[in-house]
Amino acid sequence: MKKKSLPFKLYTSIFILLSLIFMTSIYTISMIITTNKFADETGLSWLPSVDTAQRIVAQIVLLKSLQFELLTISDKDNYHDQLMVINDTIKSVNALIAIYETEITGPEERAELQKFLPMWDEIRSLVNEIFKNSGKNDEKGALLLIKTKAIPLMKNAESSFFEIADINYKGALNSTRKGAYFTKVTIIGMIIIFSLSLIISIIIFRIVNISTRSIINGIENLKKQSISTNDIAMLLKKDSNSLSKTVIEQGDAVLKTGAAVNQITSMVNKTSENSIESRKIAESATSKANEGQTIMKKLVFAMHNIQESNNKLQEISAIISQINSKTTVINDIVAKTELLSLNASIESARAGEHGKGFAVVAEEVGVLAKISGKSASEIQELITKSQEQVNKILGVTKVKIDEGKLVTTEAQTAFQKIADDISTMTNTISQISEATQEQEIGIRQIATSMGDIDKSTQYCKETAETNSNSAIKLVEESTKLDSTAKEIEILIKGDL
Repeated sequence: MKKKSLPFKLYTSIFILLSLIFMTSIYTISMIITTNKFADETGLSWLPSVDTAQRIVAQIVLLKSLQFELLTISDKDNYHDQLMVINDTIKSVNALIAIYETEITGPEERAELQKFLPMWDEIRSLVNEIFKNSGKNDEKGALLLIKTKAIPLMKNAESSFFEIADINYKGALNSTRKGAYFTKVTIIGMIIIFSLSLIISIIIFRIVNISTRSIINGIENLKKQSISTNDIAMLLKKDSNSLSKTVIEQGDAVLKTGAAVNQITSMVNKTSENSIESRKIAESATSKANEGQTIMKKLVFAMHNIQESNNKLQEISAIISQINSKTTVINDIVAKTELLSLNASIESARAGEHGKGFAVVAEEVGVLAKISGKSASEIQELITKSQEQVNKILGVTKVKIDEGKLVTTEAQTAFQKIADDISTMTNTISQISEATQEQEIGIRQIATSMGDIDKSTQYCKETAETNSNSAIKLVEESTKLDSTAKEIEILIKGDL
């Protein structure tokens, strides 16, 4: 990892961090769904039956208490009134048992209910027999049945239904504990993932810090080398100037013997130098034009990538539209649920006393449907706003991409034209250079009388000019190097 580049390290760290965030999101959503599943199981499967079972137990206890009170009543009117209360209580228990049978979910709970039902049938038979004895004015026989059979049987029924209620309570408690366990697991997982994210962030900071220090050290060395190169360039420039003076003095001596030839030679040399310099400039311009074309190709490729990203954004817009349609389906379901709740309330009202329990359930279903409808409407409104924003971004992005592609095409055409013009100019300069060389050959044939002195002078002059030009270019390059080092230093350290 030490040999890898800084961008590679940063991109790798960021990718790992984003992967952790993505996995965290998936894990959290999964745990929330699981926890909600157990919450729904508790709320929809266990709690209704627990409530109904407790109400049945309360009615059985009340029935047993009423029977005990019946044993102590001596007045016949009160005796018959108490029997009517017992009869109403039995009807209430029958209604609750009917509701409870619809709320049972587990086989163990159903098996216990099957054990209880025969006891309850026997209790109802005894109550009917008690009513018959009372109708025959045989209160003693009725009281004997209550004391010897009904009350012991009620105790057994009460005990049996307490076991059923205990099964309901344990089931609800177990479901709640499972939900709490998954919630705890989710919290621990989030803490672990947060710790890993913090560690990765620290690693990224250390990578940037170490790399920045290395770059700063390189900049300092670059500045030192720039200063050293500048000193050498200045010394070379000074020596070149001294050599140029010597050549000029020697040239003056040659001018005294052949002024005309030297003037022609000087003009040809200048033309040759200018053509060479022009060729270099043209070649440099050609190189820059080629670089410009390469950059424009990269820009065209980047614009293509932006357009692909815009297409991906359009796909996201389509997905949002699908979500919006699904939300509409949810709203339809909510409306139908509210209608069903209203119908159920009407039917329970028709049922009178027997439908009160069902009316409560229907009313709760209606309330839940309204809450769900409100939430679905809010979700649909958010999705609609999101889709409008995405469509707006798509429109603006498309216009910018089209403008960027148009400008890029025009710039690419312009660079191509510049490259063609530079190529033409380079050919022209080459022809001028060749003509100048031919003139120089002719002049040398004319100036043979100058001999070795002329050749020596020209050689020294060319050497001095070359050294002078090299020194000037070296100074310029040293200045550019120092400027580049300062720019990099500002980029890394900031403008201090």
